[in-house]
Amino acid sequence: MLKFVPNLITISRILSAFLFVAVFLEGKFAWALVVFSVAAVSDFFDGYLARKFKITSKFGAMLDPVADKVLMFASYLLFAYEKIIPCYLAAVVVLRDILILAVVSVCLLKKIKLEFSPLMSSKINTAVQLMFVILVLTCKTFAINLSLDAFVLFVCGMTIYSGLDYARRYEWVKNELCS
Repeated sequence: MLKFVPNLITISRILSAFLFVAVFLEGKFAWALVVFSVAAVSDFFDGYLARKFKITSKFGAMLDPVADKVLMFASYLLFAYEKIIPCYLAAVVVLRDILILAVVSVCLLKKIKLEFSPLMSSKINTAVQLMFVILVLTCKTFAINLSLDAFVLFVCGMTIYSGLDYARRYEWVKNELCS
């Protein structure tokens, strides 16, 4: 039974993205903060359990980044829609991940063996993006009037840097795809 727990946590993170959007749109910002925070912590927890108990799976390895993307896309697109953050930030966050997923998809279709492990810059980027959402939700929950401009630029810069790091690290894929 324990072997299914990490995947169940990951699936719950996907479902929590929808709950997060619903409670946020109802103006229940404290609940949105709680739901998002629990989902963010679950991102660490499912991987920790899978590694600690050696219960990793191909399904879990594929599902975990999808769950991350669903949560990120939901929060950044929602914040852009609500005019809390500039649209360009949501576009940068979403486009980076779509480009990475597109490359992986094309490699799968062309049967190119791809060992696509997360880079340290990507792990840091995910943490920065999650913390930014928690900051925004904290400001909404407690009616804190804080300029987010510097944070927006930092998140945007980190996201671009992480995307460029992937492009640099996996440049060989371009050669494979073009041949």
